Amino acid sequence: MPEDELLLWAPTPAREWLEAFPLGNGRLGAMVHGTPGREHLQLNDGTAWSGSPASEAANSRIDPARAAAALADARAALDRGDPAEADRRLTDMQGGWSQAYLPFADLHVAVAGTGVEAYRRELDLRNAMHRVSYRLGGVGLAWTSFVSPADGVLVLVIEAEKRIDVEWSLSSPLRVLGRDGDERGGWLTVRLPSDMPPPHEPDLEPVWSDEPGAALRGAVVARVTRDPRRFELVLATETTFTGIGRPPEGDEVSARRRAAERAGRAAELGVPALIERHERAYAARFGRTMLTLGKPSEAPTAQRRGDDPSLAALLFNYGRYLTICSSAPGGLPSTLQGLWNDDMRPPWSSNYTINVNTQMNYWAAETADLGDTLDPLADLLVALADRGRETARALYGARGWVAHHNTDAWAFTAPVGRGRADPAWAFWPMGGVWLCWLLYERFRFGGPEVPWPVLRGAAEFCLDWLRHGPSPSTSPENHYLTEDGVPVAASRSSTMDIALIAGLFDAVLAIGPEHDPVTAEVRAARPAIPAPAATATGEHTDEDGIDPAGGEATIPEWPGNPPQAEPHHRHLSHLVFAYPGDTPADPAVRAAVSRSLDARGDESTGWSLAWKLAMRARLRQPERVSRLLDLVLRPAPAERAGQRGGLYPNLFAAHPPFQIDGNLGFVAAVAEMLVQSHDGIIELLPAVPSPWPDGRVTGLIARPGVAVDLAWTTVAGRAHATHVALRARRPATVVVAVGDRRTTVDLAPGDPTILEL
Repeated sequence: MPEDELLLWAPTPAREWLEAFPLGNGRLGAMVHGTPGREHLQLNDGTAWSGSPASEAANSRIDPARAAAALADARAALDRGDPAEADRRLTDMQGGWSQAYLPFADLHVAVAGTGVEAYRRELDLRNAMHRVSYRLGGVGLAWTSFVSPADGVLVLVIEAEKRIDVEWSLSSPLRVLGRDGDERGGWLTVRLPSDMPPPHEPDLEPVWSDEPGAALRGAVVARVTRDPRRFELVLATETTFTGIGRPPEGDEVSARRRAAERAGRAAELGVPALIERHERAYAARFGRTMLTLGKPSEAPTAQRRGDDPSLAALLFNYGRYLTICSSAPGGLPSTLQGLWNDDMRPPWSSNYTINVNTQMNYWAAETADLGDTLDPLADLLVALADRGRETARALYGARGWVAHHNTDAWAFTAPVGRGRADPAWAFWPMGGVWLCWLLYERFRFGGPEVPWPVLRGAAEFCLDWLRHGPSPSTSPENHYLTEDGVPVAASRSSTMDIALIAGLFDAVLAIGPEHDPVTAEVRAARPAIPAPAATATGEHTDEDGIDPAGGEATIPEWPGNPPQAEPHHRHLSHLVFAYPGDTPADPAVRAAVSRSLDARGDESTGWSLAWKLAMRARLRQPERVSRLLDLVLRPAPAERAGQRGGLYPNLFAAHPPFQIDGNLGFVAAVAEMLVQSHDGIIELLPAVPSPWPDGRVTGLIARPGVAVDLAWTTVAGRAHATHVALRARRPATVVVAVGDRRTTVDLAPGDPTILEL
């Protein structure tokens, strides 16, 4: 593997956070700046959230009678053709806000000296280690740091050619409760805020409560070992977090004790053993899948451009690295920024935005062989199913459970907005339904069964929702125009809502117990849910999706296909059935999906570009994939807001601002270019872009749990497989399509099966 596809490096220190390189183990994260002589590691603990399970009741209490009246009035307004009034009434169903994922602490390490020479810093994806080397005042220094998944600690080692004096300290943007230290180590204890309003609520201030259980408390503990030419620091963090949706337990003293025990155990092992254990644990996950493209580049990472195919390979491998670092069994799911955040009021609270962003974080979990990263998301769903029952009852008079647009570590389920937010984003009760799709996909790839109570409860809510007619309904964050040209959000049934309910019901029918009455209800209701259809200005379309009256068919986002207020909107909600769902085989529908993408345009946010990439790949359109790749791989704009994606110097994806869904969604899109398995067929190389003349990938996973290794070369603009090997997780008979050729293959676990080409 050429090192440029597994290495990020820079010839200068990080001047800002978006130039620093990330480390993490799914719980403890660090952004390493590499500043000569005065290193700064910004630290995150994945459990460091504001608030507690009581926060939702405190800021989002919604009167059931008022909610029922608002919902009835909104339905009546839609019945009489007044969606603007429906929007106004839906604001009475809004609560407050979810809580925020917060920075935890900062580690500062200083070495005296002036005059820097031969500087280099790098992040090696092969072993998840960060290294910085330079000469300071003529003395050679080498800094190595990593965050161990095996031992749960951060390790920093400084090696010098001559004697060095090292000073270090801990600080935190949180409320510091105490600190101490000596030559052998030190500690810092903190209190988190009991409420952190989002930045789009600037009139509200954070709340810092002393009440027991109102907020988390935590600690950072470091153990230090010194000799004249070497400095070793082992650091652990802990909080009073006990689980998603569960109240905190203990205080800063108990958190400090647990952190000290972990740091002490790790320090006693010694750095060589810690490195060996770290590399073994990390390689067991990262080494399953790898992509190689083109020739290696010697340019610094921030100077590479999209005309370098190996940059796409690096971004794919880096996306898998970020997934591993930000989501691990026993931890919490990846937030809007993964595991990393340095802002006390981060964009959108760095929470779980479940109208696409959290889902996109996990689209590649199965195809890129990182299924265990879904464990935290499954834990979140179990908590949502529990806490969302009261929300479903109080707001909708419905059985089952519901979750809306935002959630957090406490399993927040209410609509947000404080009674003044646009229902286009504040009113959407399908967040939990879409999350269930991910667990069903895991099952389809040969993973564990979906927790039946979670699936059952989501289905109960949808059954009750449909009994009233699926209205009011929105298409996340988008608007259509009334006949008077007024932008509105509420409609009778958005295409996305119908598609999500259909997908959920299909999952219930596939795995639900036959004797369960909810399974029977779903079986009776499913035939009435319409399939996605192509519509145009006339009444009919032919088999190619062309309207004989002169229009070209697209997929409507709302009933009646009204004009869109933002034709180039970033969300592709009405196309969810095409990706991540299973694109229908109907050529008219596929053509309409393609035209709908054309209507949206290519330019958009980083995560939307990833969604478009995946969808163009699903449609087998390599030329459109190539165009989108140029936008994904370009440098991010200097502005920290807007609708133009790209890559920051450390290859974090820009919304802008930074959102990790663009990185992780890119992994899913690349997997879709190389392997698809949606129609009972494993299709190889369906959408390889022409800038990738040759390549090799190992370990992509196809349904029903088949690992695929393949190599290819491009001839006359078309990718041709030169090597294909399949490994089954369990016995399976599969059909493999390579170009125009289809082969039936019987697979058994164990040695790979090599296809004759």
